[in-house]
Amino acid sequence: MAAETNARPEIDEGSRARYEAYEREHWQELEACVNLANLSLKDVLLHAPAFVRRREMARLLAHYELFRLIVEMPGSIAELGVYLGAGFFTWSKLLETFNPGDRGRKVYGFESCAGYEGFAPQDGACRPWVNRLIGSMRPGEEYLQRMVALHNNDNFLRGVERCKLIKGDICCTVEEFARNALGTRLSLLYFDVNLFEPTLAGLRHLYPLVLSGGVVAFNAYASPPWEGEGQAIERYFAENGQSVPKMQKFAFSMYPNAYFVKP
Repeated sequence: MAAETNARPEIDEGSRARYEAYEREHWQELEACVNLANLSLKDVLLHAPAFVRRREMARLLAHYELFRLIVEMPGSIAELGVYLGAGFFTWSKLLETFNPGDRGRKVYGFESCAGYEGFAPQDGACRPWVNRLIGSMRPGEEYLQRMVALHNNDNFLRGVERCKLIKGDICCTVEEFARNALGTRLSLLYFDVNLFEPTLAGLRHLYPLVLSGGVVAFNAYASPPWEGEGQAIERYFAENGQSVPKMQKFAFSMYPNAYFVKP
């Protein structure tokens, strides 16, 4: 009789300990270099490529490649799961750089500010893993609102809104947004929530707003132990009598883990 196969990832404690030790060493040495040169926050940010890790640089380049696919399209951008804004504010800066005169294209960030909660059975066994290795990931609402104001004040037309934070339970806010869309269409829909229920709600209410040729991207599709995002995608397209679209990926970056172009 064949042994039972468990596809869910087990944590290799030795590998985890070595990786965490490397991370601590990296950040401690980087902080020491910053202190050695007596650098301010302004100095660090103005020379950001010198301080950004390879992994985060790859993520930035992947976001740029996604944006290139929609730069000459109409339609706004929506991101589900803002956290500290690494993606959300990147989209805003890219629109301000490449489409500064088109004020109709906005960036909508949906964020609960409550961290990972509301796990469904379809999310499988990821909750202990999340609690142990990632933590709550609760961004502060005041932080996000002030960052939104800071970015909008740095726009090509200062103070004219480009990015907008939509706070609350994503399962509810996406439905309200779609109901009051008033002609809004999306060229890019980016999922960074990882869980079943907000992913399914986002697809049900926002995917119909995505233009043909627009891009839909997922941070955790086919990425154990995150089961919920894949389950939500499969459920949504099955509900609509369609096959899951052909997924693509940038080989150089972990994120997004998958994307497709809407037919």
